[in-house]
Amino acid sequence: MLQFPIQSYKENVIYTHEMEAWSYYRLHENTVGVNEQEAENHLVNRLQRLAWQFAAFEEIDYKIIPIPVDIDKRMDRLQQQYEGNYAEIGRYYAERAKEILREEAKHVVDYKFFVGVKLKRRELDENIIHTFSSSFKSMNRYLQKLAGFSGHEVDDLTVSLFKESEEDAFTILNNYLGAYRVKEKELRYIIRHQFVRGQEQPNGDGSMYSLTEGILDPGKAGYVQIKQLDDESWCAFLPVSEFPIDLTYKEWAYFFQSYDFPVEVNMRTIYKKKKDDENQTNTIKKRFRDQDAQLIEANEDDDSLINTGRELLHDLENQIKNQGKPLLRTHFHFVVYGGTREEVRKRARRLKIDFKDQQIEIVQPLADQLLLFHQSIPAAKIIAEDWEQILTPESFAESLFSLTRKIGNTVGFYLGKNISHAGESVTSSQSLVFYHPFLAHLGLKGSKYSSPHVTISGPTGMGKSYLLKDILLNSVFFGAKVLMTDPKDEVEKKFKEALTPEMEYTAPFFKELIESFNYITLSSEKKDAGKLDPLTFLEGEEAQDAAVGVLEYLSELQSNERNVKTAIYKGVRHIMQQDQKPGLLKVVRYLQSSDDQDVKNVGDLLYEIGTNGVAKLMFSEGNVEGISLSEQVNILQIQNLNLPDEGEKAATRDEHIAVALMQPLAKFATKFARDDSVVKLTIFEEAWMLMNTGAGDRLINELLRTGRSLRSAVYIITQSTYEYNKPQIKENIGTKFAFKAKTTEEAANIIEFLGMEDNKANRDMLKNLTEGQCIVEDMYGRTAKIQTDVLFDEWISAFNTKENDRGRAETEEAFI
Repeated sequence: MLQFPIQSYKENVIYTHEMEAWSYYRLHENTVGVNEQEAENHLVNRLQRLAWQFAAFEEIDYKIIPIPVDIDKRMDRLQQQYEGNYAEIGRYYAERAKEILREEAKHVVDYKFFVGVKLKRRELDENIIHTFSSSFKSMNRYLQKLAGFSGHEVDDLTVSLFKESEEDAFTILNNYLGAYRVKEKELRYIIRHQFVRGQEQPNGDGSMYSLTEGILDPGKAGYVQIKQLDDESWCAFLPVSEFPIDLTYKEWAYFFQSYDFPVEVNMRTIYKKKKDDENQTNTIKKRFRDQDAQLIEANEDDDSLINTGRELLHDLENQIKNQGKPLLRTHFHFVVYGGTREEVRKRARRLKIDFKDQQIEIVQPLADQLLLFHQSIPAAKIIAEDWEQILTPESFAESLFSLTRKIGNTVGFYLGKNISHAGESVTSSQSLVFYHPFLAHLGLKGSKYSSPHVTISGPTGMGKSYLLKDILLNSVFFGAKVLMTDPKDEVEKKFKEALTPEMEYTAPFFKELIESFNYITLSSEKKDAGKLDPLTFLEGEEAQDAAVGVLEYLSELQSNERNVKTAIYKGVRHIMQQDQKPGLLKVVRYLQSSDDQDVKNVGDLLYEIGTNGVAKLMFSEGNVEGISLSEQVNILQIQNLNLPDEGEKAATRDEHIAVALMQPLAKFATKFARDDSVVKLTIFEEAWMLMNTGAGDRLINELLRTGRSLRSAVYIITQSTYEYNKPQIKENIGTKFAFKAKTTEEAANIIEFLGMEDNKANRDMLKNLTEGQCIVEDMYGRTAKIQTDVLFDEWISAFNTKENDRGRAETEEAFI
């Protein structure tokens, strides 16, 4: 007859009927970047040292529990943060996201890592007796327990006997992996989870009796059926029956996290005295001698595997004797569960096959299922003793226990899926990625960056704009005010092309959203002349510096033309001081009136530039009407702008003017970002052009430094990270998205920018990213390969930047 092991619990400590105590802790989740072997080795090293230190205790209980991701709860929390004009629309889309993700991600879990430590009891001494002698009630309860009388309350004397050991356990665990003492609610959750696997998850409330309710039926060989009043599920317990000699890179407590079904892990390690460990090695040596005798008798050659094992055993024997290395007597089993026995059978088969590939043998015993169920309960004794495996600290550490795939934010809008594991896709991955654009600047615990700024980099056609627009639309639901610069003049066009007449009925909220944006289109027409004249919307030294910068750049002055540079400075200062409504055209006339022929020639050139074509936007008489940013979302776009290729200097006059226009455009955005009365997003499309000018470089740096205090997030959209791969810049960027690298050199630059390990695997991965795939470094410094994924058809249509192919793609693919 199996007895439920838990007699009582208090805080994070469980007390058994045998007066033993187990303390439980939840570990900090550890992450390593994509293909980051050095970071993985660092975790392995910490796990090794932890396994050595835990030898001071008798027994350790390692658990990995898959906690179902509560989509409804996350989306409800998100909706509570929505405010402003678009809050209602945001709530509508959050509800739609709930419905879609409930179906698409029904098996999504977060893996949580727990460690239980069997505590050492202090013996009763005179000091303890004296301390509690005034409390006859406490002493009496303790004596009753020793005599075998049960009770569910934990007295102070019992707590005190294990307090010192509990503090030692917490200190060791926290030093090597980082841990929290579990709360009683978490402890109840772990207990209740055992009796509802594959059913509705517990909330961590209830009495001890209610936690253990359920009928366990081991009637079907190899399975346990769990029955509740209104639900039932099936479980299979799969112990490890054989480990290979070398467990390096097996990742046997990690790699299954990419599965589309939950896997639970229970691993108990038992430590014995040094003498027992020496005896264990002697027993194994005897087995080798017996095998040698059999080989000689059969006249067969030595087995290479046996020879390797013999060498390893010799080293181990020396380490036990000379260094006190402990042996870990490990009882390790997986649990898979589901709604039907057939579902569990398939999951168990998948697990067995995949572990077989790792040379790890796991089995599904027919008769031990109930024993293994009992052994999974916190603080239970080892009763299925047939499955013991002897591990060293090194082999235990190769499990990568505590490693998780977590990336992004816990509460945020759905961004896509983590596809870091080989062969994963957006359809197969169950690792959801959520993103919140207004968390980084709060300086949350564990975060590496406290900056709200973001870079999105990559070549044309790989998904930069698609991702940006997804973030843009989701951000407005938080009440953020937005200014987006669009030098390509495509956002309004693509958004409004997606608005079909049917949307009046099928997607009215989307139609309302898109039509409410303030699209500010600047053209070469006379009505727009001067709207980006820096002397009209800036003041003081800032206006002077911007005006001088534009005029010098357009003049293409050489270093020896100091007289002209001086004249430009004097002209700008003169107009600003003498004229109530200054404008760049007035500065140009000042230059044209100079007695210096060189200055006059430059004035004539600037007049021709400033009164023709799109350059008119920067030149005015000072009497222009300013650009209104009264709406929540403002998209500033310029027509007929001929941009140079990324990374190239402006080669033609039109390209030169386009780059010049970016300077006042950026200054205008900077002025918008400085308003600290509301949370803001300032988005720079084609930002690389700004960095090609000294003034633009200074502007970006200023915004990145001051944005957090101004409640302004700057989004830099660029084709290359080269200009931003400088310590003073990238340290001020909180989240980085990098799409495909075209060359090995570019891949190396992205790797450095994201702080990844520079190796061939990462360079190849970056060069082979496909459309919609990118590497992200989040605010916690974690990196992963993700696939962006938009849930709503009307959004997908609006985000598509590709031209209508008139059936060309379909025709081509028909013959593939």
